[in-house]
Parts: sequence; structure tokens; C-alpha cells
Amino acid sequence: MDPHVVFDCQKILPNKFVLAVAAAACCRALNRGAKPRVDLPGINESELALQEIASGVLAGAELALFVSGPAATAPLPDSNSTMTGLRGDGGSNAAAAPVSCSQEAAY
Repeated sequence: MDPHVVFDCQKILPNKFVLAVAAAACCRALNRGAKPRVDLPGINESELALQEIASGVLAGAELALFVSGPAATAPLPDSNSTMTGLRGDGGSNAAAAPVSCSQEAAY
């Protein structure tokens, strides 16, 4: 495997987690019989998927499936709000354990 192909892929998809999901989806499609878009004989499907991403042959609409939109960056709810959906019966609030001193060992 070419060790520099990942750097070429990160030019297309800078987020390494998005890149991993996109490469896995491309590899899965190749394993299920999708026609390769680059002609590189003698390499396995996972490397071929990375080569396809790095060469830019995938359409923007195909890669857009893996890139998160504005809904993924929505702010978290206010910490002062009471969320009862965390417990089974909904009748009590979630509680946290007290913080230990820095010299105490927590096991």
C-alpha cells in the first residue's frame, strides 16, 4: 500500500473520521461488485477505495453523504435545564459522583 495515499485523500476529505467512513463505504461497494473507477490492477478493495478518493473520481454529491452539515454542529442544551429522559422512570434527575482530591487514588 502506498503510504502517501492517505495524505492525498485528506486533501479531498480533511476530516480523518469522515475519510474512514467514506473509504469503508467505497470498499464495501467494491466488495459487492461495483465497478472500479480507477484502473489499478493487483491491489485490494480497501486500497482501491482510497485511491478512488485520492484521485478525485468520486462526485461531490457522493462525498456529501459523509460530510456533516449544520445539524451536526448544533449547540448542546443548556446545562441548567432538567433532562429527565436520562433515567428509566423520568421521576429523578441524573446525579454525578463527587470529585476526589488530587492525592486520592480512585479505583
